[in-house]
Amino acid sequence: MNRCCGLTIPFKPVYRCGMKVLLISPNIEYLPDPIFPLGLAYVAAALKDRGDDYQILDLCFADDVKAALAAHIKAYGPDLVGLSLRNLDNVSYPNYLSYLPFYREVVNTIRQHTDSRVLVGGSAFSLMPQEIFDYLDVDFGIVGEGEAALIKLLNDMERADQRGESLKRCIIRDCDVGVIQRLDEFPVPDRSQIDNAAYLKRGGMGNIQTKRGCPFNCIYCTYPIIEGRQVRLRSPKHICDEIESLMAMGIKHLFIVDNEFNYPVEHAQFVCHEIIRRGLKIKWSGYANPKFIQPKLVELMRDSGCTGIEFGSDAANPFMLNRMGKAFTLEEMIRASEICHQFDLSFCHSLLIGGPGESMQTVQQTLEAIVAMAPTAVVCMVGIRIFPGTRLYQIALEEGILRPDEDLLAPFFYLSPDIAPDILAFMQQFAKEHPTWIFPGLGINIDRDLQKKIRRLGARGPLWEYMRRGKRFHK
Repeated sequence: MNRCCGLTIPFKPVYRCGMKVLLISPNIEYLPDPIFPLGLAYVAAALKDRGDDYQILDLCFADDVKAALAAHIKAYGPDLVGLSLRNLDNVSYPNYLSYLPFYREVVNTIRQHTDSRVLVGGSAFSLMPQEIFDYLDVDFGIVGEGEAALIKLLNDMERADQRGESLKRCIIRDCDVGVIQRLDEFPVPDRSQIDNAAYLKRGGMGNIQTKRGCPFNCIYCTYPIIEGRQVRLRSPKHICDEIESLMAMGIKHLFIVDNEFNYPVEHAQFVCHEIIRRGLKIKWSGYANPKFIQPKLVELMRDSGCTGIEFGSDAANPFMLNRMGKAFTLEEMIRASEICHQFDLSFCHSLLIGGPGESMQTVQQTLEAIVAMAPTAVVCMVGIRIFPGTRLYQIALEEGILRPDEDLLAPFFYLSPDIAPDILAFMQQFAKEHPTWIFPGLGINIDRDLQKKIRRLGARGPLWEYMRRGKRFHK
């Protein structure tokens, strides 16, 4: 049962829809790795649980996208086609790439081969729903979690069909169906129609989610917009049941996609204990918050198969940590790094350079502090993608960097004016002296040919885990 606007709403409706649904994942990005469409698999599981007629088409590894769409639509004859959009763009400055033109091409191709209604959802859609709805010219949209919302839409369409009417174009939002409170009541993702072996071979890992929701206040972050601020937990039993099913598919390495695996600490500990208790020989990695890194937890993580953790640090000086809305201090970052070294656990700090108030002095302080922490690797982004609904969006408006009518469908980045003239050249020189630092926006230590070579050698897990101090990947 879900609560919304004072109402209690059941997940499963009174009757089942008889329409055929084609679910499409149009994410074809390979860097830093091709990512299994977990959100789409959750939606598929909700349909499967009710016995609905559906198929999945994953375009990630398609040699010819248009041909794949045409063939699948012709063979299946769907009544509704749903697209799950994972990202709007690669959020990398200055070499940014928007995926929206490709998504529109996919929609246009669908229109050429069927009169079926077209639905769009996914995390990217939730960031700018009306704008994307209009840009793609689709029939329906779903903001937020898709499991209950899609079923509501199918039932509304069937009711309209029974009345001899056509359901009007609309966007379904969280308040229409409620936020999922008890995640264990939903089935695990349906991966049966997706090429898991290809994702393992080319991406090096599977993925899993142990919770939803983010209570933190990073000024740029979209997690609270997409998943809400309320943290909702899956039980360790439910999580480990899914891990066992993944292992049965041959997946031996997982990435935990939670915004922060180690919050709440007790939940992370329970998950690790259950993995150990069951004797699951799984390797995994994920994101972590430096504030909640403790020796006992890191030891448990390591013993349960953790091979590396990524800290979304953003900065490493008190002034910029405060300006970025981080919930931890520089001292906690240093302590977290020391604990990782203590337990010989690989770790990575991710940085966002150029936020409000950034100067070349604060940049230098951040770089020096991170170097001193001696992480396995560092992922360093220059410039911060601005999305509506974030505090950074308001700051950009207040500073006149952003106009109220700015089209944010096109990648728009915040870059502190104090560093804008010098920062790219500075970082290119810095990268020459720090070979285990990755600069996605500059194409340094990250490209598709290098990725393919490393994966062919059998590397599993995030590629940064294979970097060592003072050494580069060799092409």
